[in-house]
This record gives sequence, structure tokens and C-alpha cells, in this order.
Amino acid sequence: MATQHERKAITRQKLIDSAKLLFDRDGFDPVSVDQIVKGANVAKGTFYQYYESKADVLADVARDEGVDKIKDALNAVEQGFSALAMLSRFIEAQCQWFEANEKVATAIIMTSLKTVGDEIKEEHRHSRVFLTKLMIYAQQQGEIRAELDPKEIAKVIGAAMVLSVLSWTKCPIPGALHVSMKQSLDIVLNGLLKRA
Repeated sequence: MATQHERKAITRQKLIDSAKLLFDRDGFDPVSVDQIVKGANVAKGTFYQYYESKADVLADVARDEGVDKIKDALNAVEQGFSALAMLSRFIEAQCQWFEANEKVATAIIMTSLKTVGDEIKEEHRHSRVFLTKLMIYAQQQGEIRAELDPKEIAKVIGAAMVLSVLSWTKCPIPGALHVSMKQSLDIVLNGLLKRA
């Protein structure tokens, strides 16, 4: 028999799976909490035991899709791969995800902005923790300046990513998001000063 913790995890996953199916099919705005709970086969009150709004479940949909990529990237760096090369791959994967999930791009970014400064309980599910760890590895590998706070570097990279996505959603041209993010990353890593 499943424990209470296991039952809660199963219910949460049902809500996430139902929301993902609906968001993929219909986009974010048209989907209601009633539709999500119907698809998950749970009571509406159950939804509110786990989430305050459908935007919160959307954040979990996006996080669940990225968990394995984050773990794989960190494992690769621990095995000796370049942290900055893994950052580049992560950004490319993020761009692909947003382009494939254009209907929910703005909602996921706005939801993620609500959590800035919040305590993070499940570290492996948050890109902000991942970016900080990646910057620590990049410093240890001698790829970036060691005297800078890795959290601040991660914050600047994350902000550049957010702004790139929000700008792209206004005119979602395929491939343009990756170009924008690559340029933003280049500015962050190499600066604006003209090289002699």
C-alpha cells in the first residue's frame, strides 16, 4: 500500500500530466483549472492543495521537462566537460523548448519571475540553482573570473534569458530566440568593451 507521501506525489503528477496535455493542445490562457482536474480525475479542491493557480502548475510542467537535462549537464561537467560548453547547450535546449511551447512561453516566464527571491526546496528543478552551480564549475575550471559571485553571474545570465524570451514572444520567428540568447550570453561573458 502506498504511503501518504507517495499518494501525494502521484496526485501531483496526475495534475502536471493533465495540465501538460491541455497546455500543449490548447495553449495556456484557454485552459481552466476545471479542465485540469477533470483530466487528472481529482476534485477541484485537491488542485488547490498543491497549487495556487494554473500558472503554478505550468511552472511544474516546465521544470519536470528540464530535470533530466539539468542533471545530465551537471554530471557531464563533473566528468570534465567544459562548464561554459554545457551552458551553451543548456541555452540551446531552452530555446528549443520555448519554440516548441510557444503558446505558454510568456506565462512560464511571468510565473518564474514571481519566484525570484523565494526559498528553493527542490534544487534540481530550478534553472537558477543550476546556473549558479555551472558558474561555480566554470570558475573552478578557470573559464571565468573567480572573484565574482557565481549567484550574481547566474542572475545576470538568467535575466538575459528572460528578456530574450519575452522579446521573442512578441515576434516568434523560428531560430531567432537562439540567436538572441547567444548574443546576450556573449555580452555577459565577453563584455561590451572593444578588444585591442
